[in-house]
Amino acid sequence: MKGYIKKLLRESLLDEEYDGNSLYGYHVTSMDNLDSIKSGGLKAGTRGMQGQGLYAFYDYAHAYRYAGKGEINNPIIVKFYITSPHRFLYLNMDIAKAVLGSNDYHLVNQIENYFYGGFDEFFNAVKSPNPNMTEDKLRDMLQNIEDDNSEGNQRTFVFSLIPKNLNDKLNLVWNGNYGLEFRINNTGYVKVVGYDVPNFHGKETKSHEFSIIDSIPSDSKYDILRDFLSKNPNLDSFDRVYAVVDDLYKNARNNRDYEYYQKLSDLLITMK
Repeated sequence: MKGYIKKLLRESLLDEEYDGNSLYGYHVTSMDNLDSIKSGGLKAGTRGMQGQGLYAFYDYAHAYRYAGKGEINNPIIVKFYITSPHRFLYLNMDIAKAVLGSNDYHLVNQIENYFYGGFDEFFNAVKSPNPNMTEDKLRDMLQNIEDDNSEGNQRTFVFSLIPKNLNDKLNLVWNGNYGLEFRINNTGYVKVVGYDVPNFHGKETKSHEFSIIDSIPSDSKYDILRDFLSKNPNLDSFDRVYAVVDDLYKNARNNRDYEYYQKLSDLLITMK
């Protein structure tokens, strides 16, 4: 079983290894949305068919096929990773075992760890519209989803077991309408790393990696900040940039350097 799980992850992530902290996903959208994604990241939508959230594919092949359907003009495939995999519920049990381990993958354990009030909070949310629900019955239903982990049975969790207001708040990995999917409501756990421009006419797909510079507004007043980051490629997060610029500003020894780092600091503050 352990070998099968590794094989599943390897195939699903197209050789992107799960490193114990991050899972990769792929969101298909239009090139028209690229600038807003660069500046503000991916956002959760309000569509209601399967619940609210940002929808994404767990594997690249499904994302590529969806992009080729023609439903989206000028499609791009945005690649991201999940920074906090333990803040998700995994209805696909093979993925749950691979990510959470052999002790914590059970749905009851996942729920206990996912909700701040543990299983009691979840039970009260389920019982509210269904007063005949008991803890034993709920545990049996969750066990049934584990034992029969078909797409249809996973869907009972979302559409039959929990109320809509709870469904619309969850971060899920499950077999949805388009195969193995993410549905993410807290996009703070999503870190965009790049995008592909797929080509369906025999030409090579073009891949682009995001850098911290992509998050800077296009206004020319930020050119000085872009230049600073280009000269300091090791600064790969704004937290590090803030710290370094603040230190250089405090230790400036002449007016020219003082004014330079003051300007950088002022620009960074506008981006908070």
